[in-house]
Formats: sequence, C-alpha cells, structure tokens
Amino acid sequence: MRNPYNVMREFPRQDVASVVAQYVLPRKRSIEATTLKKHNHMKSRKATPWDGMTDLTPTEEYIRDHHQEHYRIHHQTLGEDMESSLLNSRKPERCSYCGSKDFIRFGHNASGVQVYRCRSCGRRFTVLTGTIFDSHKIPISEWIEFLYNLFSFVSLTADSWNNKNAFTTSKYWLEKVFLLVGEYQKGIKLKGDVVLDETFYPVRSEETVWKDGKKLRGLSVNQICIGVACDNEHVFCVLEGKGKPSQGKTWSAFKDHIENGSVLIHDKENAHKTLVSGLGLTSMSYDAREIKKLDDRDNPPERVNRIHFLLKRFFMAHSSFKREYIGGFIDLFSFVMNPPSEKLEKVKVLLDLGLTHAQILRFRDDFL
Repeated sequence: MRNPYNVMREFPRQDVASVVAQYVLPRKRSIEATTLKKHNHMKSRKATPWDGMTDLTPTEEYIRDHHQEHYRIHHQTLGEDMESSLLNSRKPERCSYCGSKDFIRFGHNASGVQVYRCRSCGRRFTVLTGTIFDSHKIPISEWIEFLYNLFSFVSLTADSWNNKNAFTTSKYWLEKVFLLVGEYQKGIKLKGDVVLDETFYPVRSEETVWKDGKKLRGLSVNQICIGVACDNEHVFCVLEGKGKPSQGKTWSAFKDHIENGSVLIHDKENAHKTLVSGLGLTSMSYDAREIKKLDDRDNPPERVNRIHFLLKRFFMAHSSFKREYIGGFIDLFSFVMNPPSEKLEKVKVLLDLGLTHAQILRFRDDFL
C-alpha cells in the first residue's frame, strides 16, 4: 500500500480529496470490513439489541424473548438433554486408558452418565472417554442438526447462526467430522461399469503462482486435481495433487478402488493407460470434445459429470476454506454421496462412529 503522504510529495499539485479517495478510503473500508467480520464471528448468538433494557416496545420484547428461548432450546445442559439415557445404553469393551477388560461400575457423573473404574490402572472413565465427544459441553443432540446441515451443503456460517453456536464451534466440529470420515473411503471398491474423470478446483488467491507478471493458466499448479469415479452404487473421490494428472498419480489413487476386469468408461486421458493395463480393465474411451455436444442422457460420462457439479457446489458452500483441508472435504463429500441415501441414516452412522472411535481433538489444541 502506498503511503498517501509520499503520494502528496510526488504529486504536490494533486487535489487532496482525490488522493484521499484513491489511497486512504479504500484501506479504511478494508479495515472496517475486516473488523466487522471479526465482530460478527465473535458476537454471542444469544445477544439482542435490547439486552439489559427495560423500556421496550411489545414488539422488541416479543423478538428478544423468542430469540433467547430459541437459544436456550439449542443450548440445554447435558442433564436437560437426557443424553445420559443414550450413553448408559452403551457399555465399553475395555478401559479407555490401558485397554484392560477388567473394570467395574463406579457411580455416575453430574450429568447422570455411568462412570467406570479400571482395576488394572485405577483410572476412571465413561463411554465417551477418548472419543470426539470427550469433555464436550454442548449436548450431542446438537450434532443431529449440524450433520444434517453439512449433508445438505449448508455453510458453516449459516449453520452457526441457525444453531446459535459460535462460528469456531462449527469449525471445530467440522474438523472432528474430518477425523471420523478420514478412513471412510478405504473400503470402497468399484466394479462393473466404472466411469472415471478428473475435475479441478483453484488454489486460494494468496497461493496463486505467477510468472512474468501473469497468473499461470490452464492445468497448472494453480489448479487442484481431484479424481472422481463411480459405478452404479458407489462414488470414490481422491486428491491427485496439483496440475494435470499423471499415469503414476492415477494408478496410485485408483488401483485399490476398482475391481480387476471392470469396464472403465473415460475420456482419452493419457494418465488412465497404466490403470487400464494394470487392472486388466476393458477401456471404453471417448473424445471429450465430441461428447460435449451430446445431450446429458446420451453422454457416457454424465454420471461422473453430475458428481463434479455437486462436488463444486459443496466446495462453494465453504468457499473460503484453506486448501490444506481439501482432503477432509473430499472424504466428507464422498460420505455424503454414498449409501445410505437418507440424511438421518447418515447422521446415525457418524454419531455411532463418534461414540466408538478412539480419536480426540481438543479445542484448546487447535483453536486457542
């Protein structure tokens, strides 16, 4: 940013108002916009303009009371939520600390959840110890709407407003979801007629590579390559790096996820050759320029093209995300696209994973 005072020295006859308009005001507006954005993210979702006031109009009082009641419903205590019934229906198989199966019941905590004591290491634990819900403050029931919104391509900002949670809470929970779905795609194996194609998503503006004053265009390092394949039942999505795909990257990405002897429906991308020969696939390749002229119903790769469209819609719901998290978003998208089709059934799958998966992410470790 050029200093306006230096500008005045360089152009002493320039009108002061024009200098301020050109150099000072844009920076002031940028600072104000950044400050407002931070304020909106930090502002309590419970707050109203009439907090602490007594002389309210009936409309103001009505809005304030209903807003705060909505907040209260979404922020019940763990005891009010009655989640202890869910948790006490489950019994741990071993000590969360040492793995011993020699443990006894040891009363209940303040929320009514059964506590256990290990006879081997002497430590106390519950069914949530060592899981993503360990030491949680917000009831697990809040996750139902959070996950449902994620599966519906709702942004984190919109979700935090809907659930009356801080934006950092939604971001923290999203990273917990990434932990849960991180291994999800390992078991996916496509078979029969498999459609495969790559799509690309740009890096963030601050990561853009320039050469000779110009942004690199085409399938350069400014584009993130994502391989997508599907059969009649399942979808597999994988990060292949930046720029144009290679035979080595494609082989590494898909070799364990397509059954030998399947039919591969794809364009004439050279990167697919090793995959075809290595897995003994029957190749049905098409000229990408020619099939673009066909109607969707006559277009062989239409199924995968539709997935590309939905993947980019999913990314756009979280458009400002750091690209270092793109692998997590890809795993989550694949989870959304695969069976079961009902969103609440998907919620059940992830909640069950969260209650049994020995993974933990502390808020203070990543967000403070």
